[in-house]
Amino acid sequence: MVNGTFIDEALREHRTDRLYRVTLVDGGAAFIYVLIEHKSTPPHRPSLQLLGYQTGIWRDWDQRERRDAMGRLRPLPPILPLIVYHSEAEWRIPLDFAASYGLADETLRPYLLDFPYSLVDLGRIDDGRLSREEVLRIGLLILKHGSRDGDPREILLKLGRIAAGLGFGDLVAMVRYIMVEGDETDVAMVRDMLREVTPNQETKVMGAALDAYKAEWKAEGIEIGVTKGQAKGKADILTRQLRRRFGSIPESASRKVVTASDDQLNTWAENILDAATLEDVFAEPRTN
Repeated sequence: MVNGTFIDEALREHRTDRLYRVTLVDGGAAFIYVLIEHKSTPPHRPSLQLLGYQTGIWRDWDQRERRDAMGRLRPLPPILPLIVYHSEAEWRIPLDFAASYGLADETLRPYLLDFPYSLVDLGRIDDGRLSREEVLRIGLLILKHGSRDGDPREILLKLGRIAAGLGFGDLVAMVRYIMVEGDETDVAMVRDMLREVTPNQETKVMGAALDAYKAEWKAEGIEIGVTKGQAKGKADILTRQLRRRFGSIPESASRKVVTASDDQLNTWAENILDAATLEDVFAEPRTN
């Protein structure tokens, strides 16, 4: 994944983007540009928007990598655009730029800019077929149903029932996702949802979600530790999780994380799942 975004600040309420760099079979570079649309209806002229984003990607690449080690001009890398759309209204817009011209006479077409783009319309895909990867399937499931208008508790109940119907692992993945990405209100609602969806099993599901989170923390911490030092890697991860959970964090909290011991980092990483406030994460464990 390439860091950064190519969407204007004013448009980020309705769009999210991700850029991935891939290697072609012949060793060359290419990009996959993923645009996620958060609108209730399809956007106006999406191909024109994609053209602007692709131009920005090429300009950024050209400033940094236009010449090889011998000083020769490199060819531009191809960009493969993909729109992920998750609203209820069906996408009926043509999947190419040329359709924007509305040409009746095809004589001019060879002289005009054109490119196709791919579309993933989540509303037209069965919940169980969103992805073969469990975590991604749950992420797409939340995109598909979680952004719809309605009472948050009812939406969470619907998501819980769907996930439970797909399998225990899917339900655990959904709970883990919300526990890590959400706030204290979300976690409380998750407990209520589990009591209704899986009576007498909420502790088991929450425990499995916590175990999955610990395993993810351990794997990511060790991976980063190989290159940057395990303590620094864990501190970076914890800082990122704190910002996801509580928004911006004070400088004093950042310093506390950076200077913490390995044992402290592990303790705080476990605390973050049940903590209602930032102070709860750093609270000392109570003794009997």
